[in-house]
Amino acid sequence: MKTIGFLGFGEASFNISEGLRDEGLSGIRAFDAGWQREPYGAVVRERAERAGVVLENSAEDLIGKVDIVVCSISANMAVPVAQQVASSLRPDQIYVDLNSAGPDTKVEVEKIIAHHATFVDVAVMGTVPGNRHKVPMLAAGKGAQEIAEYLNGFGAKVTALEGPAGKASASKMFRSIFMKGYVMLLLEAVVAGRKFGLEDDVLVSIRDTITGGDFLKQVNDLIARGVIHAERREHEMDEVIATLNSLDVDATMSVATKNKLAWCVSQGFREHFNAQPPADYHDIFAVLAR
Repeated sequence: MKTIGFLGFGEASFNISEGLRDEGLSGIRAFDAGWQREPYGAVVRERAERAGVVLENSAEDLIGKVDIVVCSISANMAVPVAQQVASSLRPDQIYVDLNSAGPDTKVEVEKIIAHHATFVDVAVMGTVPGNRHKVPMLAAGKGAQEIAEYLNGFGAKVTALEGPAGKASASKMFRSIFMKGYVMLLLEAVVAGRKFGLEDDVLVSIRDTITGGDFLKQVNDLIARGVIHAERREHEMDEVIATLNSLDVDATMSVATKNKLAWCVSQGFREHFNAQPPADYHDIFAVLAR
């Protein structure tokens, strides 16, 4: 059985690890640069204990003990981390870039990694919490088929695409044009509605217009998680914008979404809630009222 190690142990790595563990994959390891710094370190250690994951003291220690290295950090760190760890990799290892980066970034990472290990571009195409390791994922590049077959053996839903690295992340970037903007549009609507005490009424009106399901619960979860993960998503929108610019496609809404995400970062939501999404999105108004 191949062993897996995660570079970065945030929300995605934790949920995927826990799901794979429950399917019988043992020996999962992780290294997170912040796991020994508080208050984030306490979150990482608690997640690792819940998922049965062994935390390593360095990226090099992790790489030396696993067969598959999964990099799951912020998109803006994908290249620097690849440069840092490349020389520690072995030819028999697979390096999976799970970051929400654009195709140009994935290709750049592949150029760094390919001299040392097999590279795979993997894009997460849904929400990881709740779906865990079964969240739909796309894989592209030299090792796509191999990683898909291995993870799918533990209940994952990885689809291997024919084509080079960058193809999977391109699909995610185009999906993100809608998905990231959707969350920020909802946030703007409830913040404005709050001025008249109408935030819930506005959401009910939107719900009645576009869905017949449990829209309010979905909105609560989207906004609560959206403000916590704004910095990482802002970096992802940088990748979206770069991708659209490279294709000479107008990026007006993507730029607007990036700017709104930057506003979220400036409000300090992540620090206020200790990196944990609030149970009720109404709690964000206390932060805005400071």
